[in-house]
Amino acid sequence: MAKFQLQTGETLIGKGAMSLYQKQGLTLKPFQGKIYVTDKRICFYMDLSGTVLMDLPISEVKNFSVGSMLFIKKVTIQSKQGENYPLTGFPAKKLQGWLLQLGVQQA
Repeated sequence: MAKFQLQTGETLIGKGAMSLYQKQGLTLKPFQGKIYVTDKRICFYMDLSGTVLMDLPISEVKNFSVGSMLFIKKVTIQSKQGENYPLTGFPAKKLQGWLLQLGVQQA
């Protein structure tokens, strides 16, 4: 089981329990885990297996957008390669602040 580790010279900005939605067939399926935002990257680790579902360098983040998913606040991080990472959970508002603090543009 993988465990999040800071890299040398990396500073943790914030972390929290969230759900990351990934496409499975024609639907999006939520995976529970923890998001870690550092001054160098954004990572998402699944709770049960420790599988890394996102490890995105800040330099590869294009922007983020805010919306709703069934009355729940959703933050979607978009990579420069066009990948979308929709996230929901209690720290969604904090995640927006962490991304803005790192200079990520809101779409």
